[in-house]
Amino acid sequence: MRTSLRRGPQRRHGSTPATDIQGDEAVPSSAALTDQRDQWIEKICTGLAATADDQPALDAARLAVDPRNLNLLRALLILRIAILDSQGLSTTQVIELLAQHPDFSDPRPDEDQLASLVERVRRRMEYDGLTGSVLLFGLGLRAQDPEGTYDLLLGQWARQRCRTASPAQVANELRRHWGVETPDRASALMPSSLTPLETCSGTIWTRLEAEPDRRVRTAVAMAHNERGHEARSPWSERFPAASAAGHLWTLGTESAGCLAARDWLVEATRHPQLERALQPVMTSALAVVDEYLDTLTKAIECLSSSERAVLRSGTQQERFRDACIRTFLNHSLDLRGPGRGGSFLFDVQTAHGTCGPLPRWSIIVRTPQETEAAQAAVSEGVLPLGFERDPEHSSRLLLVCRKPRTESQGMCARFAFDMDNSAHACELLLLAQRAGVPIDLYAHAVNEYDEIESTPLGALYVPIGQELANLIREVAIDGLNRTLPGARDRNYDVDDEIEALAGALQRLPRSHVEHLCRGRDIVAWSQRGLEGGFTPLSADPPVALAAFATGTKKRQKPSGTGKTQPRTPLPPPLTTGFVYIQRNPAFPHMLKIGYTDQLSEDRAKELSGTSVPFPFDVLHRAHTSRPKDVERAVHRLLTAQRVAGDREFFQVSLETAVEAIRRCQEEVTGLTSWAPVPAIHRLRDNDRVVLPLRAGQVFALTAYPSLLSSSAEMLDIWQVHADGDVLEIVSTRHPGHVAGISDSDPGALEDPVPFLNRDSTARNGMIHGRERLVAGDRLVWLSDAEGPADARGAVFEVSSFCQVTYRTSTPRRGPLGIPLLLNDVDRTLPDTMTALVREVRSLKAPRSWAPRNPQEEDGWATAATDPQPAEFWLPQLAQRKGRRQGRAR
Repeated sequence: MRTSLRRGPQRRHGSTPATDIQGDEAVPSSAALTDQRDQWIEKICTGLAATADDQPALDAARLAVDPRNLNLLRALLILRIAILDSQGLSTTQVIELLAQHPDFSDPRPDEDQLASLVERVRRRMEYDGLTGSVLLFGLGLRAQDPEGTYDLLLGQWARQRCRTASPAQVANELRRHWGVETPDRASALMPSSLTPLETCSGTIWTRLEAEPDRRVRTAVAMAHNERGHEARSPWSERFPAASAAGHLWTLGTESAGCLAARDWLVEATRHPQLERALQPVMTSALAVVDEYLDTLTKAIECLSSSERAVLRSGTQQERFRDACIRTFLNHSLDLRGPGRGGSFLFDVQTAHGTCGPLPRWSIIVRTPQETEAAQAAVSEGVLPLGFERDPEHSSRLLLVCRKPRTESQGMCARFAFDMDNSAHACELLLLAQRAGVPIDLYAHAVNEYDEIESTPLGALYVPIGQELANLIREVAIDGLNRTLPGARDRNYDVDDEIEALAGALQRLPRSHVEHLCRGRDIVAWSQRGLEGGFTPLSADPPVALAAFATGTKKRQKPSGTGKTQPRTPLPPPLTTGFVYIQRNPAFPHMLKIGYTDQLSEDRAKELSGTSVPFPFDVLHRAHTSRPKDVERAVHRLLTAQRVAGDREFFQVSLETAVEAIRRCQEEVTGLTSWAPVPAIHRLRDNDRVVLPLRAGQVFALTAYPSLLSSSAEMLDIWQVHADGDVLEIVSTRHPGHVAGISDSDPGALEDPVPFLNRDSTARNGMIHGRERLVAGDRLVWLSDAEGPADARGAVFEVSSFCQVTYRTSTPRRGPLGIPLLLNDVDRTLPDTMTALVREVRSLKAPRSWAPRNPQEEDGWATAATDPQPAEFWLPQLAQRKGRRQGRAR
């Protein structure tokens, strides 16, 4: 019977078997939590083992395992096969890995029995997804993520194995038999103590029974009644595993309730009208709640990463993304109908290359030269996926996989996605969740009867880098926002579908779907044009494929104890630099992308030596913080278009390269790269920071009015109006150097750095705001891009004086046609943003302070009295002395 990813049986809020205390659900006893966890894992194992219960290879007589762990081993073997298949391994390759597995006992399964098991799992994966039924049963696992289920069960296996073997032996077995390649992953799978989970017994109410002060008990009860119950109810209703994972349900609801109660107590403690006699009562009540939250936190930390992922509710944008994927998978199942499946059916093609819950693409070649290139790609592998923009169709995104020419033929294949097509956007969302995508290669030939014969050439597994995953996820969400206006603004439960998306998928004409999905089946026809194509690379000079490894793999840091180190805020970069794009007329089809601490023109002159016939031309420059890190991210994103692994030249369009730099600059130095509130990033003298911005982001300026003030006040609100805008902050010692429009300072309307080269030909965007900050000011950078309830912020504290400049390359205009400036605010701040501002205002007083409008008679230096040249704000503009230059690549 065909499974579905739609709503399964759910336990409603209040139906927990726990006893009722003070009108609230209680956390079960310690034994109940650990028992519920074991029962949850056993249900997962039973459900997965049932998908192949008639396979002789999984008979109990053939498995050397304790009968109590029989289903666990069966489930692990099934998931292992599914993951190997999702990585493009053939049946023969999977059988070779399974044949010597130590958990098979005599009589070991023969090759035919193992082949039957592999084919059964493959059919389930292609048909409806191996873990689709697990989600249906309410066990809280994602159908598109068998690796998460695999890690969960592998952690359970490691915990049981450690009872009879040393940790080193278990880690070795994980590597040899279960495909755990990296030490960090093995360390994460090693058993952690469940003692915190076992000691997390009772509720906040049972903790209060030991509290002697009745007033403290009353304060905690009031906090739960005011906020706790309200926070628990929606969380428990959207929790996916209510009917099975009771330990997660109870830990999650208790955490949600206590966090809300804590917020109420914090607000009450800081309320100006709170009686002094009640201050110690509220403080004690807050300590009681914090102590219980610490217990819950330790219990949650001892769970596996898969359990913590299920427990995490996610932001509004993440829930919208998951709802889109869920709707898309259900649509792909509906298209196939009962009794249909397999990767060659047209109905599978209407799912745009997705077989069950996992993407799987194909490339079709026709000529002998193309066949030779495809066979070479299978034998040597290809680079990670890259991307290109379609210059004629702004709604299309091309994904590129490429093997450069080595001793054998090279190849380049392009997959076309149309963001006006909801199915294509959903497949990109699904793809962004994966570490890679398998691609089957076929050679088509016409026989003497004018029939097409298909010969499989093999399969490739193409990795997806983190930078590309973030890019395609954002592109897909933007496309869905255009085609489904208003759908993103809703809050979706874990089993909700999006009706508008389901309707859009149903309305896609079969002919339209067939036409667009041919981008998945890449046929080497020249007239296919932008729909996707396969190109042999025979004219390029041969390069070493191994040279690309350093550009495509991140170095693994030593794991140490295996514990995650707490993130500390990085100090702001002291200087800024440039990531540039250059071209040499001698090879116009290539672009050089690098970074420099100098001007881009100075770097071009250094490169234009006697080794090249013509000077390099600077086509684009991005002024950025951390230019070296931005450059590395761009190189990873464009690895598929890199000419050689040890050279910074790329066969890519200028538009694609510019977009790659913009997106990587935002990822490396954007809001999410800074430690969030309440961490404070202090801007010291001579610090220079460039912040890449997104439309709708907000800056809130807070300051203490005087040295004797007890709290900070919010002085101003600024708003970003276009994606790609930047905010430049330069710190200086003297207030006479800085000027602000809001303060009506002289010279505030002038651009401090109008050009980014000495010839005054490269404009530095358009200045749409110039403000000044003084010592003690705190600038809060805010965004609610993940949803109004999921605002994020970072705070910068000024130690001396700062010049703030807002620049745009795409100015937006208001209703009257007037350009929108930084201090033009046309949006309302959600409650979560105002809460972050209140939190910043409640922080300890800054380390330094200066008046905003200093008076000379009071002994303060006045502002905007000593304007500085452009070289002061951008030192790279100063004339070079000698040949010694800064760092560059």
